[in-house]
Amino acid sequence: MKLTRCDANPLLTPEDLAPTDEGLEVLCTLNPAAVKFNGEILLLVRVGQRPVPAEGCVSYLEHDEQTGKREIRRISVDDPDLEIRDGRGCYLRGKMMLSSLSHLHIARSRDGRNFTFDPAPAITPTTRYEAYGCEDARITFIEDRYYITYTAVSGHGVTVMIASTEDFVTFNKRGLVFPPYQKDVVIFPRKIGGKYFCRHRPYGSEFNNPSIWTAASPDLMAWGSHEMTLAPIPGSWASERVGCGGVPIETPQGWLEIFHGADQDGRYCLGAMLSDLESPHKVLSHSTDPVFEPETRYELQGVFSSCVFTNGLIADDDGTLTVFYGAADRVCAAAVSSVDDMVAAAMR
Repeated sequence: MKLTRCDANPLLTPEDLAPTDEGLEVLCTLNPAAVKFNGEILLLVRVGQRPVPAEGCVSYLEHDEQTGKREIRRISVDDPDLEIRDGRGCYLRGKMMLSSLSHLHIARSRDGRNFTFDPAPAITPTTRYEAYGCEDARITFIEDRYYITYTAVSGHGVTVMIASTEDFVTFNKRGLVFPPYQKDVVIFPRKIGGKYFCRHRPYGSEFNNPSIWTAASPDLMAWGSHEMTLAPIPGSWASERVGCGGVPIETPQGWLEIFHGADQDGRYCLGAMLSDLESPHKVLSHSTDPVFEPETRYELQGVFSSCVFTNGLIADDDGTLTVFYGAADRVCAAAVSSVDDMVAAAMR
């Protein structure tokens, strides 16, 4: 009972999109949110751009809140305070600088396999909380509107923003819904007991590893009633961290979710989880083994190797479940199963 890769993988690569400005290049197209809209499947893709590499230095992009423009910053590779750990960024005097500045860009498809990017980005950094980028969106349709939660990164920390749209042409940023350090927020597709619910993922500390939490809200902006929901599983494929995926699917057995987990070596896999329909902070069961693991070249080699990460899925009326995912933090891909099979996997 595992997900099966689509033959068309990878669906989107950095070569499929031109950079927004001269002097930049697209480093990654990854971690897409997914939704059906007007007969199409839309992916809201995280697109990471970086300056064209220059010899003898590390370059990175930053949104300047004073000028409202993207600025190129450069650090000499000889700087003794510079440390490079992996492809996602570098550290200068202990402060992380991301290797790319991300925005969110829509790709459209009629068949769910062949996608074309819109001419212009959908959501770009415009506030001081997005100076280092907009990342890893989730899309929930609720009460005649589409709500988009995404990670906003800046020197003020890693936070979560919410935006809304009715047509996927115009987007209204509503503001921050969680302070630092938070990410991986997805809104449930209906009210439960008269309140909105979401999953969120606080960062880890000396006392805890990153875990999935649940919160409630009267208005989608003020969140409270926080409950710890799923912690990392010692000695397993998800021993170091866990985080939510795409929008939960309502089934007779409970809310079905495809979540991610990572082990102590930073290898990311996917699992299945069921939670109570009326008390979604209560986990009923979750898969013991991964339902999906990095195995192909495009999942094993990239900006961050050995990684599959999902924040978008689509359940068809016939029960087919398509999970759209980012592979090795570089490309978009998809895998297929059924809702019933994933429910069964969550019970093992």
